[in-house]
Amino acid sequence: MTTRTKYRIKESGTNCKEYPAGTICYDFSGHDYGLAADDTRMTGIPHVSVTLDPDGGTPSFTIVATSLEKVT
Repeated sequence: MTTRTKYRIKESGTNCKEYPAGTICYDFSGHDYGLAADDTRMTGIPHVSVTLDPDGGTPSFTIVATSLEKVT
């Protein structure tokens, strides 16, 4: 089992599911079928795919990359 990178959402309104600031999420281990790349291309702001699953599984959602704070 691989340990996923853990993040805290720094600000609301920067992710497709509207999770509030303070929500803990993890890097997504699956294929996002280009969703983060599409969001980046459409907005001009870098996006990444993350998940609420500590193991990196589905479902995932996209978020503005600078809205994530790495939790150590």
